[in-house]
Amino acid sequence: MNKNIQTPISSLYQWLLPGQIKQIFRLGLLIFLGFIVSTCGSSEEPLVLTEISISSSNGNRLDVIGQQETVLSVSGTDQFGNPIEINSEIQWSVDNDNVSLDQNGKVTAQAVGSSIITAQVESMQQNFNLNVWDSSAPTTEIYVSDVGVDRNGPHYILKYDETGQYSSIYINTGLSKPQDIVFLEDQGIVLVSNLSGNNINKYDIQTGNLLGAFATSLAGPTRIDIGPDNRLYVILWNGGQVKRYELDGTFVDDFTTISINQAIGMAWDSDGNFYVSSFNNGANGFVTKFDASGNDLGQFISSDLSGPTDIWFDESGDLFVNDWAGNSVKKFSADGTFQGVFISNVSQPEGVAFLDDGSILIGASGSSTIAMYSKSGGALSNLVNSGGGGLTTPNAVVTRKVNQ
Repeated sequence: MNKNIQTPISSLYQWLLPGQIKQIFRLGLLIFLGFIVSTCGSSEEPLVLTEISISSSNGNRLDVIGQQETVLSVSGTDQFGNPIEINSEIQWSVDNDNVSLDQNGKVTAQAVGSSIITAQVESMQQNFNLNVWDSSAPTTEIYVSDVGVDRNGPHYILKYDETGQYSSIYINTGLSKPQDIVFLEDQGIVLVSNLSGNNINKYDIQTGNLLGAFATSLAGPTRIDIGPDNRLYVILWNGGQVKRYELDGTFVDDFTTISINQAIGMAWDSDGNFYVSSFNNGANGFVTKFDASGNDLGQFISSDLSGPTDIWFDESGDLFVNDWAGNSVKKFSADGTFQGVFISNVSQPEGVAFLDDGSILIGASGSSTIAMYSKSGGALSNLVNSGGGGLTTPNAVVTRKVNQ
């Protein structure tokens, strides 16, 4: 037989797959055979439950009066960090009798206190901390105006309990660099001054819903407070005399005989004299004194301050000044004599409030905390740690008694 004569199949192969096409065909064949070999010679790694976590349908706080129940559920992840179905039985347990717990994860409040609930799946355990409180019991709530990053927002009024926990956004509408907060309990409203909004807005005291304006066309209102005459006093950042309003929003008068630029703190002494601090661009700030009728009595403090913000008197008549630019709280006697630094190393102190035991709360805007000090000025643990509850740049700090 002539060896040069090709078979029909061989000829067809040469005709269909000349040159580079033959190479592609051979490469594809090798890849296919390699895939078959690798598939037959290996098996897929089985998925294994490696971690569990607990979530709650109603958060981590129950109320023995109102929100009494929550349902806990367990989710799992595999060795690759992906969700995986839990097929094993979940065993639930709790460390005390503050709550009751069934094996479906349903929790019911029984008594005020804290409980640790444990879920066990196979050899894995996870704990969930749950707190029970009584909404009808007397307590103190803390409200904080937050002006946001670089004071450019987002702007909030935040709410905390007396331990600094359980935060929520109380108000987030109608705010523009919110400064101060005043509760009018008998009217069921709360007032908030807005420096950039040039207004004071009013809100529903229960829901925090905006109800409209209390006062408008103000030159950058900062602090607002109810004076000895049961009227609302308003001081202004952008200059102007101190304004007075009836608590229904009716304008009364320009109270002071002179204007105070960058006014950001006010207080009354036991004789009814009125004091206003001026930030003065953070250098050589001062405190001006007025009599009970608003007549100018001159600068009460003209030295030893950098950029003062909030001010207050204690029972002995000493005046305390939050020196924002000086990162300290300074003490002055009843005649204005400098007594020294009362609190040091507090980062940009602004608002101030007090607890029943005399502890001092200061909104430290530079550290994003609500700092807490004893009545003698000693540092205590922060009421709200840096960023707690979303806190960014605290300004006013206000306490409110509820269920008294």
